[in-house]
Amino acid sequence: MAAGLPVENAATIALTALALLLSGGIVMYAIQSQEADTTAEESPVDSLRTTVAGQNRVALVVPEGASIDALAAAVGLQALCKEWGVAARVLAEGDVTEEDGKAFCNIFDVDLTVLEDGTESSNCDAAIAIGGGGAVPRLSNNPPVVAVVRHRPTAEENILTVTRTDDGATSTTVTELVREAGLVPDQRVATALLYGIRAGTREFRRANGRNDYDAAGFLHAYADLGRIEDLRSPGVSGDTFDMLGDAIANRERRASFAVTNVGAVPSVSALEEASDSLLRLEGVSTAAVFGLYEETIVVSCRAEDVRTSAVDILTAAFDASETTGGNADAATARVPLGIFARVEGEHEETLDALIDASTRKALFSAFEQS
Repeated sequence: MAAGLPVENAATIALTALALLLSGGIVMYAIQSQEADTTAEESPVDSLRTTVAGQNRVALVVPEGASIDALAAAVGLQALCKEWGVAARVLAEGDVTEEDGKAFCNIFDVDLTVLEDGTESSNCDAAIAIGGGGAVPRLSNNPPVVAVVRHRPTAEENILTVTRTDDGATSTTVTELVREAGLVPDQRVATALLYGIRAGTREFRRANGRNDYDAAGFLHAYADLGRIEDLRSPGVSGDTFDMLGDAIANRERRASFAVTNVGAVPSVSALEEASDSLLRLEGVSTAAVFGLYEETIVVSCRAEDVRTSAVDILTAAFDASETTGGNADAATARVPLGIFARVEGEHEETLDALIDASTRKALFSAFEQS
């Protein structure tokens, strides 16, 4: 009969084998858990790619009175969608009213369609809301909004949100998506995004951190810098120039909020230019300019402080029945004069004083409550 192993040795071998078996199981469990965690922590660009994958056409929706930052971000996202094999069209909730926004669309050949009761978006399978702040547009679920990309925070829970609050512009957020996707932007896309960052951060005066500088540095190698310099120096009409002087002279300021009345104006875009100019004054981070245009009180509000929303201020200042549109950075309200438009002669001066006092009071009250 063959000699057997001592009992002690046999027990040791059995315990060692059991330990190896258990440790192997623990290692396999750790590896599987790590893989599960990696899958759960999908990067923003991968999440966005997964969300739009399989769609035939995606609507990239910018707010009414879209800023250059939002328009530039849309150009960048359109390039990303193309890279992923998905067609994308740029839509706006309302007209682009600022002259520099119109110039941007012309120079960068942005084929922008203004939404009218959702009919223009019906041939898209999904929508991505770009830029702005506050509530995300619903578009009557035609098409459904599946994602929002902006640099301001949002409380949305049921859709993908790509919001980097450390960024000073939505164009910065989109640039990071482009970079993470490994896409080398062509000159048009790089120039648009770089201009969007510079416009959105007011030439880096309101940059939240190093993200904006890093994104601009990445784009610098691919962009047409000469075109950006041309865009930074648009012409100003004589009427607009005179109104800018009135806006600064008639301003009233409380804390960081400046309000001014410029009387009758030749165009709404002139009011928007004036509100932008007030933001350049020291200590002013939110500005509102109002005047009369075609028997309507028009108010243009601008906010460069991420804690303040221009559209929220105007919504709080005026009745919901009035026409208010825009986003957190820029918004416009229109209040028809109605029967008061017929006032003439000696009563006209009294009406002007009432309009001035009541509008200023409403705006300051709304700002203090925001």
